[in-house]
Amino acid sequence: MVHEEELLDGAARVLAGDHSASMVQIAAGIGTSRATLSRRYATREALLKAVAVRAIEVVDGCLAPLDLAQNADAAAFDAALEELVVALLPAAHLYGFTSRDATVLADPEFRAGVDRQDQRALAFLALGQRLGRLRADLPPYWIWYSLWGLLDAAAEGVRDGHLAPRQIGHLVLTSFLSGTRPPGRPPAGTPDP
Repeated sequence: MVHEEELLDGAARVLAGDHSASMVQIAAGIGTSRATLSRRYATREALLKAVAVRAIEVVDGCLAPLDLAQNADAAAFDAALEELVVALLPAAHLYGFTSRDATVLADPEFRAGVDRQDQRALAFLALGQRLGRLRADLPPYWIWYSLWGLLDAAAEGVRDGHLAPRQIGHLVLTSFLSGTRPPGRPPAGTPDP
């Protein structure tokens, strides 16, 4: 018996690879029958909504490192940023599907959840800019979108068999930091001179 979270995560992985996958294709992709999937979700739209709710819940849990005090120092910010990237890696498949599906994006509850998450992330990134840990010449939204773009690319690389899951944390963090750190800044975890 597949647990609800596993079923929804599996459905998101199938849908991230094929946004138009039918209920039959989704069921086959997660190793269950169409009948079993239909008993839980009567329609494809009901399944999509459940995946979207799961995505919001999972990403909300990943955002815990963002709850730094506004007087946090650079070391605390760097540690929280690294923790955030590592936490978001397993959620990339959920984001990859939900960020592109018109049915999901049209749902006001989903949009409200994403907007709330964005505001939380933007406040965190603005703190990093004030601390000099992130480039101040980049809009915080660009930094946030860049991170999700890298996470999505990592998930696709793993799904296509080009990247090993154990590689992607280092690849995403290194790529992200090389593009968002102010010039001359040491990498995360390295104290400033």
